[in-house]
Amino acid sequence: MKILAIMGSPRKKGNTYQLTRKVEENMKQLDDVEFEYIFLKDLNLKTCLGCQVCFDKGEDLCPLDDDRAILEEKIHKADGVIFTSPTYVFNVSGLMKNFIDRFGYVCHRPRFFKNAIILTTSGVGTGSDLIMKPFSLALQTWGFNVIESFDIIKNGDPNSKLTTPVKKVNKKVKKTAKKFYGSLRAGRPKASIMSMVFFLFAKKNIKEVNPEFYDYNYWKGHGWLENNADYYYDPETNLVNKGLARLLSKFIGFVM
Repeated sequence: MKILAIMGSPRKKGNTYQLTRKVEENMKQLDDVEFEYIFLKDLNLKTCLGCQVCFDKGEDLCPLDDDRAILEEKIHKADGVIFTSPTYVFNVSGLMKNFIDRFGYVCHRPRFFKNAIILTTSGVGTGSDLIMKPFSLALQTWGFNVIESFDIIKNGDPNSKLTTPVKKVNKKVKKTAKKFYGSLRAGRPKASIMSMVFFLFAKKNIKEVNPEFYDYNYWKGHGWLENNADYYYDPETNLVNKGLARLLSKFIGFVM
């Protein structure tokens, strides 16, 4: 079992690294788990130009010559992924934000259908809770099933009352590691009703775009535009849930 940890901190041995290491230690107590750490600070990942070439013509034609494709291949080969970032000015780090921007095309063309967790840290006790929702939403549009996300406060002053108690951190880490490991053993995530709703809503929109658009051909090539397609893969759910997802997607389309 291989876990890829994508580290968004400019500090190589900082709080997010220490927290991730705790998760690794707990998971290795459960099984023979291999961890690979990717530090975005050491990666050649250039700043997104916002040129939209990846959207319009495909990511292979991106004018930036860097390590994006190498990183994508590593994500594909991993059984599960851990995304980490410190909280900077009520947001993820600049390194992590650029990483998310560089993979923006995956929001249109999902491909990472596997489990993930999010770990964040904060030094002042505010802000980390605010980044969880957009951070998680971005990963979900890529196909990830975010099974857990949590933050800790690690103030520079060891006597600070802001710092999350060690016992609480250890308890949360142990629970997260066990849940993450269990999800990886279970295999590809089952689709929830809401994830099917979002798929069906996106499918309807893609069907209405110009067939020459890159997104249209990507979806068509995967068979996602077929009338009987309820999800990116077999959602492993019953007809009632499928029917409910279809009704909800139509309602959302009507409202919008």
